[in-house]
Amino acid sequence: MIRDIRRPYYRNLLLFLSASALLGLWVGQVWLALFLATGFVLGWQLYQQGRLIVWLQKGAKAEPPDAQGLWGMVFDHLYSVQRNHRKKVRHYRNVISRVQRSTEALRDGVILLDREGAIQWWNQSARELLKLRPQDEGQLLVNLLREPAFLKFYNKREVRENIQLENPAFPDRYIDISMTIYGKGERLLLMRDTTRIKQLEQMRQDFVANASHELKTPLTVLKGYLESILDFGEDLPPAFQKALGNMNNQTQRMENLVNDLLVLTRLEAEVQHSVRQRVNVAELLESIAQDARDLSQDRDHRIEVRIDSEAALQGDPKELRSAVSNLVYNAVNYSPDGSHIQLQWHESTAGGFISVRDDGIGIDSRHIPRLTERFYRVDPSRSSERGGTGLGLAIVKHILQHHQGHLDVSSTPGKGSVFTCCFPADRVLPVTQPSTVSGDQSA
Repeated sequence: MIRDIRRPYYRNLLLFLSASALLGLWVGQVWLALFLATGFVLGWQLYQQGRLIVWLQKGAKAEPPDAQGLWGMVFDHLYSVQRNHRKKVRHYRNVISRVQRSTEALRDGVILLDREGAIQWWNQSARELLKLRPQDEGQLLVNLLREPAFLKFYNKREVRENIQLENPAFPDRYIDISMTIYGKGERLLLMRDTTRIKQLEQMRQDFVANASHELKTPLTVLKGYLESILDFGEDLPPAFQKALGNMNNQTQRMENLVNDLLVLTRLEAEVQHSVRQRVNVAELLESIAQDARDLSQDRDHRIEVRIDSEAALQGDPKELRSAVSNLVYNAVNYSPDGSHIQLQWHESTAGGFISVRDDGIGIDSRHIPRLTERFYRVDPSRSSERGGTGLGLAIVKHILQHHQGHLDVSSTPGKGSVFTCCFPADRVLPVTQPSTVSGDQSA
């Protein structure tokens, strides 16, 4: 901290000028003495100033010149600031060096972009993934990754999910990219090679699809024979009737499971595509509600449809019907007899929303993040009793992904649940828009 020595400095300056005036009075030349004293003070200041400028011009690397008084304090303070600055520079260089060494050791690729999207730095893994060269520094990343899906991903202001692309540097290989936006628009990209995961996922999908197709034929034959035998079940002993009835129910359940697996496999294979048609949501919900009333039968559920918007949805009507039907049928199956179930369609500036509200058993919050996983069951025994396959909500999730939407779940145990299909605003069509059909397009 610099000391305030102005008062002693001014006192000494006044004493010097006073002494000069007395000397001039003694020799009879007061004004000449004061002029010479003032010139000496000014010359001394200019001399010290020149020493300071020379020291600064040399980079202020050496120790500052020796001086007394005010200039000595200035030199000492500048030298102290200089040492602290050098210490901080060394510290920051060490931090940057450690960060660079740690990122170089990462197996994931790291790329830093400026606010314009130009590449500023990358680590070794990123260089190997994309075959980056020294001359690529300063180039726009979107010129290297020209995939339209990546350009749309890059231009998002808020990024919550990763994107998987085919690697432009290596055909038949895939990379997964996540992006963080920070500062004044700078971006940090993390990428990894997911070729092996992609291959394993494709093998799983192929196996499920092939196994499901192979199972359909024997299940159809078995179900046909069981139904034929049950037609003459009155002539069979009661024990046989019960056994055959259970066999028929389990065969039907297995057939439902195979059908759901085939649907889920198809949805996963076509995750980037969706039919874009104008869907009348009010008619869709009324139709699903009627099917749900038929399913409820003598359980007396009060199923209500509430339409708060006349807007339509753009999407695949078959997929949308399947998604909402799964939610409504779950509400019927897991709600007490005579309870209330509501289907609602409403919109806002954020998009369109189809909600299914029930007064059922509710779901504990710890289960909600895993509800859309395959075969995940909150209560396996109750699900088995109802004949569910455990794939319904997984199908809903993939259908909503086809429509750039997501599923929101809120629930309170013992009070019921609300499952909401959330669609982006560009999927909500105003009433005045003509009901035209545009074929399959990229979602």
